[in-house]
Amino acid sequence: MATFIIYSPGALQPYGHAFDYVGGLGSGLCDQGHQVHVVTHDGPLELSDVVVHTATSAAWDRLLDVLPSRLRRHAFRLLAEPRLLSTLRRVRAQHPDAPVLFETFEYLSLARYLRRHNGGRTGGIFHTTTFRSEREGVLRTAYKRVSTRAARRIARSLAVVYVHGPQMRRRLLDELSLPETSPVRVLAYGAPDPAEVVLPTREKAREVLGLPAGNILLSLGTLRRDKDLSTPVRAVAASPDWVLVHAGPEGDASYRELEQLGEANGLGNRLVIHNRFIPAVEHPLYFGAADLVSAFYDPAMTHESGTAKRVRAFSRPLLAAGPPDLLDYVTEWGVGYTVPPHDVDAAAEALRRHAGLSPEDAAALEQRIRRAGQELSWRAVAATIAADLCPDCRT
Repeated sequence: MATFIIYSPGALQPYGHAFDYVGGLGSGLCDQGHQVHVVTHDGPLELSDVVVHTATSAAWDRLLDVLPSRLRRHAFRLLAEPRLLSTLRRVRAQHPDAPVLFETFEYLSLARYLRRHNGGRTGGIFHTTTFRSEREGVLRTAYKRVSTRAARRIARSLAVVYVHGPQMRRRLLDELSLPETSPVRVLAYGAPDPAEVVLPTREKAREVLGLPAGNILLSLGTLRRDKDLSTPVRAVAASPDWVLVHAGPEGDASYRELEQLGEANGLGNRLVIHNRFIPAVEHPLYFGAADLVSAFYDPAMTHESGTAKRVRAFSRPLLAAGPPDLLDYVTEWGVGYTVPPHDVDAAAEALRRHAGLSPEDAAALEQRIRRAGQELSWRAVAATIAADLCPDCRT
């Protein structure tokens, strides 16, 4: 048995991907007999199986509440992550031989930390791979450009760097001017093994959630501007037998914007919004109620879709548009349908095709999804990371 440390500032927060990612990866490592310590900021969520270490809060943390939400999050990371890295130093002193995986991080403070304390075996995940060509708002673009040199130092300091697709690897090498021989590796984005998931029947799930009759296209996750909200709304509007259900919190896009799209396209009660963070314990209900899961993104998206990968654990197919890595995943594994970006007619045709699948074709589709779920499970991802960061470890 080995001990692993995962550094993930947002692992206990009810937004973003970190909670599901760290929970899944931590459980995957624990299932193989390892002990996992997670270093994270305090938050309202709870992780099971792992040992959690949080940084103590400071009085000035509350002063940030006067800032707008997006600015507050950036300011908190810049000010608080040095404090969290001090917690990491204490945990590493207690477990000096433990490999460390940096799941997410603030670039400037981590670069300083690695310059002073980069002993042992370390790896890091770049969930996003743009720096010089960032397009997500003035504030984020300015931060990413200022952070380019720090990100390059981080990538050069780690024994292994993970990204979630070949196109993301290519982009990271180009953006950070890294040599082709850099230890940047493609790591599957994990999800629970479908054999370990208990799904309610569609009828029961829809009854519990109070969803209307009809085929359901599910959009699960944070409302963001790098997601294409218009195309699925318009495709469902053109498909009278379908209902669009969105479940998740607001991000840089709002519920009102989604409601206005529904109103403009005459969706009426065929647009259902559950306006809250959906904890993992409720995912079986939402995925169980769905016929298809929406994964419509801007083609220039430079990060991974956790929802698009998590859905395979629940044997539900995807309807996807967006960046090449996402489309290649859907096509390679045969886990759903891909359409060109912003192509409403193609999306509506995919809805029609899925609703008309024969029982044999529907069973074959589900079997392909289950195979992907088994081969790309958290246990498989954890085994890859363990082999890279602790090659001498034995479960």
